[in-house]
Amino acid sequence: MSKPTLQCSIISIAIIWCGLPLQANADDTARARSDSNARYLHHIDLYDTANRKITAESQTPYSPKNTCGRCHSYETISHGWHFNAFDVEADAGRKGEPWIWTDPRTGTQLPLSYRPWPHTFDPRDLGLSEWSMTAHFGARIPGGGIGEPQEGELREGESAPGGAEEIAETSRWLLTGNLEIDCLACHAVDGVYDMNARREQIERQNFAWAPTAALRMGEIKGDVSRIKDGSSPDDEATKKKLPTVTYDSRRFNLDGSVFIDLVREPTSNACYQCHSQRSINENGIEERWIHDEDVHLRAGMQCVDCHRNGIDHDMARGFVDQVATGGQSFETLSCEGCHLGGDDSTSITSRAGRLGSPQPLHEGLPPVHFEKLSCTACHGGPAPREEAVRIMTSLAHGLGEKGHRTGEELPAILAPVFAKADDGKIYPHKVMWPAYWAELTDDKKLKPLVPDQVYDWTRKSLRVRRSFIEEIMLPKLKSSELNALLGPERGKLKPDEWTTSEVDKVNARQRELGDADFKEKVAKSLNAIEKELGISNAVYVSTGKVYAATGDGDSLRILEDVATSSVDMITWPMAHNVRPAGWSLGKEGCVECHNDDGLIFASTVSADGPVPGEGTTVSMATIQGSDAIERKAWNQLFGGRATFKYVIAGSLIMLFFTFVFGLAVFASSLTKLSGSTTRKGDAS
Repeated sequence: MSKPTLQCSIISIAIIWCGLPLQANADDTARARSDSNARYLHHIDLYDTANRKITAESQTPYSPKNTCGRCHSYETISHGWHFNAFDVEADAGRKGEPWIWTDPRTGTQLPLSYRPWPHTFDPRDLGLSEWSMTAHFGARIPGGGIGEPQEGELREGESAPGGAEEIAETSRWLLTGNLEIDCLACHAVDGVYDMNARREQIERQNFAWAPTAALRMGEIKGDVSRIKDGSSPDDEATKKKLPTVTYDSRRFNLDGSVFIDLVREPTSNACYQCHSQRSINENGIEERWIHDEDVHLRAGMQCVDCHRNGIDHDMARGFVDQVATGGQSFETLSCEGCHLGGDDSTSITSRAGRLGSPQPLHEGLPPVHFEKLSCTACHGGPAPREEAVRIMTSLAHGLGEKGHRTGEELPAILAPVFAKADDGKIYPHKVMWPAYWAELTDDKKLKPLVPDQVYDWTRKSLRVRRSFIEEIMLPKLKSSELNALLGPERGKLKPDEWTTSEVDKVNARQRELGDADFKEKVAKSLNAIEKELGISNAVYVSTGKVYAATGDGDSLRILEDVATSSVDMITWPMAHNVRPAGWSLGKEGCVECHNDDGLIFASTVSADGPVPGEGTTVSMATIQGSDAIERKAWNQLFGGRATFKYVIAGSLIMLFFTFVFGLAVFASSLTKLSGSTTRKGDAS
C-alpha cells in the first residue's frame, strides 16, 4: 500500500473509530474528540459552501461551516459569546464595548448594540439592516450571527415588501455569501492566520472568501463591491464578475487533504487582534516600551488560562456572578475566586490559589473596601492620572491595520473613569459621549439617523472631505491669515519653529474660526436634513449637548429639555492591564485615596468628541454619587490619622508611667503603714 493511501486509510479509520459524522453541523453527542492533552494534527479535506470537496483545481472558497462543522458542532459553537454579539435572542451579559459606528466626515460616533445595554442604540430601531452592520463591522467580528442569514430567508426577501433598498441589500447577500464563523481566526497557530488579509476581503464585500484569504491558501481575484445592486448570481455576466480562487497546489497533500496547523487553546496573540488598547498623551500615541505588560501575562500565563470556554464557547469573562450555560462554575476564574477563594471553603476546587496565584493579605485594609471596591479599582487598567486620557481600542480604531494614527481619530474614548457598576462597586471604566445626527421626537427623545444617509444629505452643506474636526472645528489657517497674525517673517516658518505664545495665538484663532464655521455649517446641514425628511426638528448631538438650528436657520442654539439618556456618557468596565501589588492604589497607605487629591475620587474626565472644548468636566466623586461633605470629613480624619496615632501612643505611654508611678507610691504607702503598725505593736 502506498504512503498516501495508507495515510488516507488511517484518517478514515480514525474518523469511524471516533464516531465522527461525515455531515456538517454534527450534534454535541457525536462531535469529534481525541480526549488527549496532545494537539491533534489536522490533515483534513476542505469543503466549499455547496459542500463540495475542494481540490487544487477548484475556484470556490472553502467554508469553515462545512469543513470544521463536519467534526465539530457548528450550531453549538455559534451561540458562544464572541459570535452572538449580533444575536438578538442572546443573554445580554455584563456591559461590554459597544459597536461604535464612526464617520469622521459627519462628526459621528454612535454606540450600537443588539443587547439592551444602557445608552446604546438598537440598530433595528435606526433602520440599519443586518447586511449594513456586517459590511461595516464584519472585519472586527469572527463571523456568525447576523453575518450568515439563511438562504431561504434571502430568497423570500427579494419578493417581500420593504422597498428597493431592502431588496438591493438582500440581493447583495446572494453575491457576498455569508460571513461564517472563522474558527481559525482564534485557533490557528501564530503566523498562519492573516487578519489583515481577511479584513481586506470583507471591505471588498467578499464575505465568503475572507477565511480562504486569511489562510493564504491562494490568490483571490474579484470584488463584489463593484457589482451593481440587484445583480443575480445566476446571471452569466454576474458570474464572470464574482471572485474566484486560484489555490496554491503546494498546500494540498497527494490524497487531496490539507494540513491546517491549529491549536486547541488560542494564543494571546490571537486575542490581541481584537483586544488591544493604546493610551494617548499630549504627544500622541504612547509608545509600547514605556508600558508594562499585564502582570499575569508577564508571569507566563495566556489569556485563555482565565478566559476559558468549552465547546459551547461560553467565555468566562472574569466577573464573580457570571453563570455558565452548561452549569459549570466560573467562580475561581474571577479575581476574587482565584486569589481569595470561593464561598465553599470545604471544596478543593473552590479554594484560593488556582494556577499558583498568591493569596493577598491586605493587611490593615478594613473589610468595607471589598464591599465598595472591585479588585480592578486598585489593580486594573491604566495607572490613574489627574485626568482621564484618550485611549484607542482594536474594535473602535482598527488597531492592527496598517497606517499612521495620531491619536485624535474618532471615536473619542477615555479612561480610566472610576464609576459604579450594577453591583454597586466601583470599577475602572472606559467612557464615550455619543455624537450623531437625529430627529427629536414629540416626547423629547432622540432618534438617530443612519450615518451614511446623513453624509449624503449634508455633503454640500458641511463641505467636509475627510475630517469634521480638522476641516470645521480646527480649520487650517491660510498664509495671509498667518502673516496677519504672526507677521510676514514668522508666518512663513513651520509650526514647530513657532514660540509657545505664537502657537497659542494660532490655536485661539483656529478655535474662533472653527466655532463660527461649526455654527454656520451645522445649522445649514440641519436645514438640509429637515428639507430631505420633511421635518422641522433635526438636531446634532455631541459631548453631552443637543444643537438645533435657530429660528432664522443660520446659527445654532442648545436644547436643554432633552432625554439625558440619549446624550449621557456610555460606560463599560475595564480590567487589563492588571498592575502588580506594588503599583496598586493604596500601596502608600490610606491617605493615597483618602485625601483631597486622591485619584480614585478627585481625578476628572472631560466630555470629548467631534466638538472639542464644548464638553463639561466632572470628578470621579461626582460620577460615583459621593457626598462631598462626608468625603471631606473622611479626608480630614485620615489626614490627621498619623498625628492622632502619635498622640494616642504618647497618651498611652504617659498613662503607663503614671500608672507605674502611682503603683510605686501606693506600694510605698503600704510599706510605711505596715512599719508603723509594727512599731506600735512592739511598744505595747
